[in-house]
Amino acid sequence: MKMTKTLAIILTLAALAAATTAVALAHGDEEVGDYKLVVGFFNEPAYEGGVNAVSVRVTRTRDFAGVEGLDQSLKVEVTYVPTSTSKTMDLLAVYGEPGHYVAYLIPTAPGHYRFRIIGSIEGDQIDETFESMAGGGEFDDVRSQAGLHFPEPRPSLRELESAVRGAQDMAQQAQIAAAAEDSDSDAGPLLGIIGIVVGAAGVAIAAAAMVVATRARNSANSS
Repeated sequence: MKMTKTLAIILTLAALAAATTAVALAHGDEEVGDYKLVVGFFNEPAYEGGVNAVSVRVTRTRDFAGVEGLDQSLKVEVTYVPTSTSKTMDLLAVYGEPGHYVAYLIPTAPGHYRFRIIGSIEGDQIDETFESMAGGGEFDDVRSQAGLHFPEPRPSLRELESAVRGAQDMAQQAQIAAAAEDSDSDAGPLLGIIGIVVGAAGVAIAAAAMVVATRARNSANSS
C-alpha cells in the first residue's frame, strides 16, 4: 500500500513537471542575476484580433519563489517588429499567482513581436529583450485569423481598415476636384457635398466587397 502511494506521488510530480516544461517551451526564459524571467503571450497560440496579454513571471533562482510587488517597478515595451511600432505598458499582478504579471493587449497584425522588460527587481536594474519565433525567440508569433471563423467568415480588422483607407482616399480626391472648380460657381459647394457622399458610399462598398471577397476565399479554400 505504501509503495502504491509513493508511486502515485511520483507520477503526479512527474506530470506537474511535464506541464511546467510545456509552458516554459512556449515562452522565452532568461536568468538575470538572482532571478529568472519567463516571458511570452498569455494565450498561445496567439491570434490577431484576440484579447491576449504579455505574460511575465519572475522567480528567485535560489528558492524558485515568485517575486511580488514588481507591478510598481517593471514595465514592458511591446514592439511589432515589421513596422517598428512600439508601446510601453504597465504590468498588473495576477491574483493568487505570486511573481506573475500581465499587460493586456489585442494584437491587430500577425507576425513578429518583441517584448522588452525594463525597470528594476528589488533594486536591480533590468533591461531584457524577448523575441517571438520569427526573431529567433521561443514564444509564439501572432497568427492570422484566416480559417478560424465559423460558421460565417469575417474579414479581419486589418483588412477592413485597409478598405476604409481606400474609401477615404476616394473621398479626398473628390473634394480636391471640387475645390479646383471655380469658387464663384454654385457647382463648387455642390461638388464638395457630392464628394463627401461618394466617400461615405465608398466606405460602405469597400467594406461589403471585403466581406464578399473573404467569404469567396474561404469557400474556395474549403472546396
